[in-house]
Amino acid sequence: MADFVNPHAALAPLPEPLSHFARGVELPDPMEAPALRWGIIGAGGIARTFARDVPAYSSGRVVAVAARDQERAQAFAQEYGIERVHDSYEQLVADPQVDAVYVATIHPMHAEHALLAIEAGKPVLVEKAFTMNAAQARRIFDAARERGVFVMEAMWTRHLPHQRVLRQVLANGGLGQIVSAQADHGQYLWHVPRLTDPELGGGALLDLGVYSLSFIQSIAPDARLVSADGVLTDAGVDLANVAVLRAGEALAVARSNFSGRSATAAEVVCERGALELPLQFYRPGVLQLRTFGGENPDGDTVTWDATVPGGFQYEAAEVARCVAAGALESAVMPWADTLAVMELMDEVRERIGVH
Repeated sequence: MADFVNPHAALAPLPEPLSHFARGVELPDPMEAPALRWGIIGAGGIARTFARDVPAYSSGRVVAVAARDQERAQAFAQEYGIERVHDSYEQLVADPQVDAVYVATIHPMHAEHALLAIEAGKPVLVEKAFTMNAAQARRIFDAARERGVFVMEAMWTRHLPHQRVLRQVLANGGLGQIVSAQADHGQYLWHVPRLTDPELGGGALLDLGVYSLSFIQSIAPDARLVSADGVLTDAGVDLANVAVLRAGEALAVARSNFSGRSATAAEVVCERGALELPLQFYRPGVLQLRTFGGENPDGDTVTWDATVPGGFQYEAAEVARCVAAGALESAVMPWADTLAVMELMDEVRERIGVH
């Protein structure tokens, strides 16, 4: 089991003028969140990241796991020092020692497993893409509202320090109105069988494009789809896609693909400056502020390195804070934003012919 460390405390202070533009930003420390005991449904790669990051870099613990393959679950528990392995998902959500459930199965199973946790009265964090479509997402939120249970999409990037600072700068308005934005997520993954299998929820949009669209939606909540295009396999799964969106006078582009590794950069351009996440925008990393105009039309650039180990600890800590406060949803990743992204993905698939 990982030792407790606190990388968040070692974050470098915000440089000027970034600190000026980001005044009022809150960067809560995951180590200071209320402690939650987590049970994990699924034992794949993303579950491994959660089981590593949460106990190492936050106040939370992982105490139980369940998977379709019992041997795999046993090996998972042994590797991460998890106390209990359950024979079924029903047993896991009924475990009185489990305070909250993390759903880390494949997309087509998210709705079923989230509803299982909600029925058991357990707060639940559901991996992204949250569901296969917006209709399934509404079912989950309706059930959570009826039962009074907390639910959040596990879009971990929204909770990272550099993205919180970026959104606060935009909210403060010091850079003026947004002019344009873009987010690109490309990986060389087309050879992974699950990712190109329509029965298993394959496609670049659900696995990678959700990051790009969610980033755009986080800075332009009213963004609507203008056009979309994609490259499909013979099985009808998207290997690549691009979506053009509009929010007021601002235009945005969200891209994803399985065929080649891109810089995975994101950028928001405003009237008096630009905010850039130059590499792997979805991970803890660098935020650049470029200001222009006045005496220096070419602009000045400052860089804040917010790279920390892990990353999933921030979303787990957000769940803990919300549950302790008796909230049903997070203000950082609210239900309305999850629904908006799911609706955008539904519309992109319709435009490019993915069924």
